[in-house]
Order: sequence, then C-alpha cells, then structure tokens
Amino acid sequence: MKVALFTCALAVLLLTCLVARAETLQAPVGGKSIPVGEGRVACPGSSGDWAIEQDGHALRPPSGEDAVGRAVEMKVAPSAAACATGATAVTLVTTGRSPAMDPAATTLFVDDARVEVRGRGLRGVVVRWQIGDRSGIDRCVQPQAEAGGAERCAVSVGRGLPADPTAADLWWLPAGSRDGPDVTTFDSGGRRIGRDETLLHPVRVVVASLVPSDVSIDLAGGTASRIPLVHPEAVVGADCGAASCDVSGNAVVVSGLATVSGTLAVRLRLAPRVVLQRGDTFDPTPVVQVPILPCAMSIASGDALRGVDASRAVVRVDARCAGEASTLRWFSAGRALEVLSVVDSGGAAFVLLGIGRVEGDELVVTASRGGADGSIVGQARIRTRPMPPPHATLAIEDGATIDYVPTNRPATVGWAKTQGGGELVLLPLDGVYDVASRDGQTTIQGQRGAGGFVSLRFAWRVPTLPGALASADLAIVTDPVERPMHEASVPLPLGASAVGPRPLVELLCGDGAALARVAPGAAAHVSFDLRDACRLVFHRERLTPDDGVQRLQLDVDVTGVDGTARPEAHVSQLLILRAGDQPRYAWIKGVTGQFDRVTVRVAHADEALTADAAHEEPAVQWSLVFGTAHWRLYGTTAIPTGLYRVSDASHSGILSLNFGVIMRATWLDSEGHGGFLGLEAGMMAVGLANDTSYSGRSLTQVATVTGLGLSVPIANRSLATETSINLHAWFEYEVSRDIGGEPGSPLGFVFGPSISIGNIGTNL
Repeated sequence: MKVALFTCALAVLLLTCLVARAETLQAPVGGKSIPVGEGRVACPGSSGDWAIEQDGHALRPPSGEDAVGRAVEMKVAPSAAACATGATAVTLVTTGRSPAMDPAATTLFVDDARVEVRGRGLRGVVVRWQIGDRSGIDRCVQPQAEAGGAERCAVSVGRGLPADPTAADLWWLPAGSRDGPDVTTFDSGGRRIGRDETLLHPVRVVVASLVPSDVSIDLAGGTASRIPLVHPEAVVGADCGAASCDVSGNAVVVSGLATVSGTLAVRLRLAPRVVLQRGDTFDPTPVVQVPILPCAMSIASGDALRGVDASRAVVRVDARCAGEASTLRWFSAGRALEVLSVVDSGGAAFVLLGIGRVEGDELVVTASRGGADGSIVGQARIRTRPMPPPHATLAIEDGATIDYVPTNRPATVGWAKTQGGGELVLLPLDGVYDVASRDGQTTIQGQRGAGGFVSLRFAWRVPTLPGALASADLAIVTDPVERPMHEASVPLPLGASAVGPRPLVELLCGDGAALARVAPGAAAHVSFDLRDACRLVFHRERLTPDDGVQRLQLDVDVTGVDGTARPEAHVSQLLILRAGDQPRYAWIKGVTGQFDRVTVRVAHADEALTADAAHEEPAVQWSLVFGTAHWRLYGTTAIPTGLYRVSDASHSGILSLNFGVIMRATWLDSEGHGGFLGLEAGMMAVGLANDTSYSGRSLTQVATVTGLGLSVPIANRSLATETSINLHAWFEYEVSRDIGGEPGSPLGFVFGPSISIGNIGTNL
C-alpha cells in the first residue's frame, strides 16, 4: 500500500514538472526552417500552419503577418512510428521579425520608470525588466519616425531599477514572443538567439534627483552628519569644499563644517553614463545645495503612528535652541503645526506638537523662526508605523472571559503589549464607562443606566518622556470590536457556601415550631401530613447589585411509591432573580399518596458560565419522601392454587382451587415498599373444585387461616391494585366442618402458592 501511494505521488510530481516546464519554440514570420531538436521528429497533422520539412526534423514558420503571436501545440516523438504512443507536446509561437536595435541610443529614465529605444522595426517589440523577484513587460505600440527611416519608442518599466548602465535587468524580444527559461527564440535565418544578444545596455541613465527634497544637515559645533542618497549606486564621490565629504554606503558623510548656518554646496561625482536631469538639460557633475540647520532636533516620542487621526509627537530641541523653542513655527508636509506644550528637562526643550493624520513611511517636522526672518533652523524626521491593535479582552473575577462591558461590577481589561517605548492606556468615556486601576490591573465598569454597544478607547503614551509629557495622549485608537453593555450575571453558588452559612436557595417544610430546613443531597423523610407545607425559598435579599441577574432553572418531579412519574405534578420553570427586599417562594405541589418521592433541582440556566466560576456545584438538589411509617397492615384477596392440607387421613390432600380474603402485616422500607415476609390471617374457601381425599371424602370447606406468607409483587407494587405471587404456610381451622359436626379434626396445616390481588390498608 505504501509503495503504491509513493508511486502515485511520484507520478503526479513528474506530471506537474512537465506541465510547468513545457518547451516553447518561437521563430519570426516568413523565416527559414528551424530544427525540431535532436532525437525527435514532428508528428504529422499536429503543427497547424507550420510546415514540416526534412522528414519531420525541421519546421518552417508561417509567412502571413496575421500569424504573429499565434501559438500552436505540436506533438513530437523519437520517431514517426512512435507518434501514436510516445508523443509529447511542444508549443510553437510565431513572432515578428527581429528589430534592428541601435545600441548607442538607449536611454533609461530611472525615476520616470521608462526606457527610450531607437532602431528600425520597433512596432510590437517587447521590453522586459526585472527587479529582484518582480518583473514585467511592455510593448512598443506606436513608434515615432525620425530622420533617415529610424524609429524611437518609449516603453514603461518598473520603478526601482538601479541607476547602473551595466546592470543586466533589461532586454528586448520580438513582437508576439514569449519569455521564460524553456523558451527558445530563433531569428529569420533559423539561428538560435541567446539572451545576451537581446540585453539592453543604456548608454545614458537619467535620474531626476540624487538627495531627498527635504534633506538638511543638523549640526552642533562641527559634529558629523549624513546626507542620504536617493540613488547611492549612481554616486561615486563627493566634494564639499572646505568641509570633508565621503560617500559611505547610501549616504554622504559630512564633517569639519566651519559654520552652523546657511547652506552647504556638495558636488557629486556620478558613475559613467549617469546624469542628473535639470529641466531639458543633463548634468554629469551636479552640485546640490543642502541647508545647514543650527538647531539639532529629534523626535523624542518614538516612531510616528501612521493612519491615526489627531496624532501628536514630541520633538526634542537641544540646548543651543531650547530657549526659543516656544517661539518657533513648526511645519510638516506643508501644514502648520500647533504647539500644545513645552517642557524643559536637562537643558533641552521638549515640544508637544499636534501632527494630525500621518501618511507615508516617514514623518518630517521642520522648525523655522517667526517674524520677518522665517529661516529654517531645524528639522527632525522619523519613520512611521501602523497603530498597534489593542486586541482587548475582558474578564470578571475568577478569570471568566466575557464579551460585554458590565454595568454592575468591574471587569479586568487586558490587551496586547507593544514593541518599543510606547504603550497603550485604556481611557474612560464620559457618560459611558469608568476606568480604574486595582492591584496593578486595569478595570472597567459601565455606568448605571448605560446600554447599547461601545468600543473601547485607548491612548498611545510614552512613559519615558519628561514631566507631564509622560501622560500626554499622543494618539487615540478605538478598538474595532464593539461590545454590548449590560449587567454581569455572575452565577453564585446555590448551597450554603454562597454567603457563608446562609444559602441562596433552601427548602423548608412545616410552619411555626415545626418548621424544618431540608438538607440537599440526601433523601429526607417528611410526614405525609406536611405534603402541602413544603416550599422553596429564593433569598433575593441575600443578593447584591454586583451579583447581577441570577437565571435559575427549577425542575420538580413527583413519582409514586411504585416508581411511576406523575406528569401532572412536573414543573420546569425559568426563574429570574434580582436583588430585592423579600424572598420569593415556590410551593411543592402534586403529592397525593404516601411515600410519594419529590425531586427538586435548582440550577443556573447558563451552565457555560457556571463552569467558569470556580465555586461549588452549579446546581443543588433535594429529595423528599412523604412518608414516615415503618409497618403496614392491609387486606388482599388470595387465590391459592395447589394448596396441600395436612390433617387427619380422611381430610388431607391437594386443594386445587381456593379463594379467600386475608389480612397481612409486614414492615416497610425507606421507600414505602412492604417486606417480602409477613404475618397473615383470614377466611378461605378451600377445595372449591370438589376436591376429595385419598379416602374419597370431600375436602371442600370454609376455614380460617393464620400463619406466615412470602409475597413477591409483580405489578402495581404498594398500590391498591398490587398483584403478587405468594407462598403460604398456614394453620387452618375448618369452621364449616366443626359447625356441621362432621367427623375428624377441624384443625390442619396448609401450605402452597397463591396469587393475590389488592393492597388496601394503612401504614403504622
């Protein structure tokens, strides 16, 4: 079995590989024949409009221009004879004729994401680009004619191509062609074209910028600074005049500045064939002017939060400019920013700014002097990140998780911790819910009367900021989950441990001095006279508002002494308990016979909640047996069959049919069932079938009997219609023979089985 499964899996894998790596041959329209491939031939009838030549070893592409871009699935096989059984598929693609590309006239505009090519026959030519795992193609749809029959065409490429003319990330393909590792391309002469022959090496790479538009140098007394480069691969050197500039990685490192104001002229040396576009001109040795800002600034509140309305940030201004921090004008993304507060700490000034909604990957804050000067004095930048989601959870005591905001008791709130120096803090919502801290945990409680749905609000704060800024709300985020608001229904234990020795629910029987509390768990015997004096007491006065609503399920079942249920006495009811001044009562009804058993069960209606509340049992149960007697005296009919009388020789024998009424006394068990052995006495008519003794004398008589009986009920046990089978051992006194003066002794001993019907009597 395992071998078969492995074979199937291997076959599927091989089939998948074959499909994924289907071979493609493509040649220009009207071109010469191309080889099918060594060791195989083209199968007749499968090449479409491609002509099969040289006995199937060569193929000639179609000559009609309408065939450009058309693909045909052709069958190939090791030989013509194998075409019927061992053929495989090869894709044939008809392309346009190869263009005559001008290798000295290709220009790549990196920031504009386009490339300009020149040559002849450019219509439909495909230009393919690749940047890491990304790749794409574009086609020359409408080339522009130039002098001398040449053509020029601009084709879109992907953004992010390197400003490096030696990079092998651009190449051309004929019109209508495909590209891939298993595609073989031929020219009009039937020659295979290699990938190196189609590479595009721009003679000029044009960039639109070399440094960010908002770049500046924050220096304090000649400290080194970095000027980031937009295209570091295009810059091979830099010259800053009196200052020192070195290209390191993706930035120009500046040091040795003699002034901390004005601008710094940086002449950048570009790689060969790379130029900077300035309008309609191209500059191979551009000079960029970088402002020198005298005030060193930084974002002290950490990464800015992206996509959040009304966000704030704290900017640290160093000691050089701390004194004028409150008078500076602040801007970001062309918008003026509001100064909310300024805190001095350690000689520096910390400025709380209202940023608003931040988009993009970076936040840049610029400061300038007010008044007529208006010069930029500092700039701070930092990356942005999305607001961390709260993922809040609520739980009441004992750790039971809830999905609502309770209005009658506090709930503990937990949320995801964040990376970095910031943290989320739960905020109260006026008129809706309150927030408090207790034992190091944050709690929430809805205000009385609040309802509907609410989303929790969190503030983003950085506790490491100085002074009052540590508690400043830098952003407000709303939990996307809306939670309902209502009372928490915390199921309380129902037994005596709910409120110390005072249970929430108890069962009482009797009244006045005879009032008794029934303990749950074990069967309790109650006098039948108290059958209408038992009731359940629900102590609402022992509840507090914090406990909420208690949803209780009450079930009462009554069964007779014979074990049959009394459906008319069944009760199944949902009770809603709230804190109140007086208890509620539920009276026990439906007891009609002695030793009726009543089972009372009270449970919380929501078992899922009670399972989480680590209290005692979620339900409480009582069993009442309404009967306290220990003995029973009752009468029954007896139909003995097959009795045997032992008396004098003339009156001994089998009594086949008999009938009588007897009284029986026996004990009762705790369920009200009579014992199997009892004392019996009664009147019997014996020998009703004209039974005779061995001497031929009649055995039919009326007698009194007394003795012992063994009784086994077979139906309606302990009821008036009880049916039993019995075994008797009686002393007999034949009244009829004694009165009639018949000869022989009237005394005898009778034993044998019987069937009795009836159980009418009283319990003692």
